[in-house]
Amino acid sequence: MRSIFLTRNATSGPAVVVVGEGLIGAAVTDRLRHRPHSGEHYVKNDWQNPDFGADTRSVLEGGDATSVEVVWAAGVFGMSSTLEVDRMAARFSENLRATIQAASGVGPVRIHLASSAGALGCPSGEERFVALDSPYKAIKSAEEEVVRQLDAPVRIHRVTSVYGEMSSTGRAGLVGMLLANALRTRETSLFARTTTMRNYIHAADVGEAIVRATLSPSTDMTLLGAIRSHAMNEVVATAGRVLRRTVPVSYRPPSNHHDMIFNPRAVSELVPERSLFAGMRMVNDALVGA
Repeated sequence: MRSIFLTRNATSGPAVVVVGEGLIGAAVTDRLRHRPHSGEHYVKNDWQNPDFGADTRSVLEGGDATSVEVVWAAGVFGMSSTLEVDRMAARFSENLRATIQAASGVGPVRIHLASSAGALGCPSGEERFVALDSPYKAIKSAEEEVVRQLDAPVRIHRVTSVYGEMSSTGRAGLVGMLLANALRTRETSLFARTTTMRNYIHAADVGEAIVRATLSPSTDMTLLGAIRSHAMNEVVATAGRVLRRTVPVSYRPPSNHHDMIFNPRAVSELVPERSLFAGMRMVNDALVGA
């Protein structure tokens, strides 16, 4: 749960502060780094620490930005109980507000929250699956409620299942783990049926979409996902095509029997149209070259 901050001070442009160094946060940082920028500054900290706002202030000092885009991509994974949701939501609210207060000294502030389409559904309601109640759903609902109550403008991005190379937090998503295990001839347990439909998007596409969103004045809620969902046996077969070898898997009873399928028109135009095969090949190239 450490956090990484990046400022991008383009000429007469915004500073972008990225909170989170998982798959999404690292991807946003990487995309910013590939665009014109005049400076970077990092502070590593846990987003739940009470002095979090002071870190934002230190990051922004000495810059020449005219406004600030805060991308909150920090999150909590593997929650098994709702008992901590209220406490974590309160800490999220406190430190997000402190971050806004610190950034307000630079100029107008806008918040981008990386939320969850898998837990909360499609912004337009055009999904054909049921989001089951869970601690993760509870914390994402609480975070969205917090940002809706802010005085600053906000843009919520509901993201489907993200995959990529291993992030600094040790996460790669199921597809990334599937490829990494297959390269080591290790079996991956899939909690799904062979025909279960899931929606996977490469982290780089999420990063690009969010960076594009920081350059747009819109505050519309977005769905960041793949245009097409895939059955799990198709996901495994695609991994086999990329690796040119058999991918060892075992199917286990899923906790969510519902397919994750969205209307393609609901997916934001901010998202690059990268295929699952192309995304998997990117992950494989990174794993082989590591």
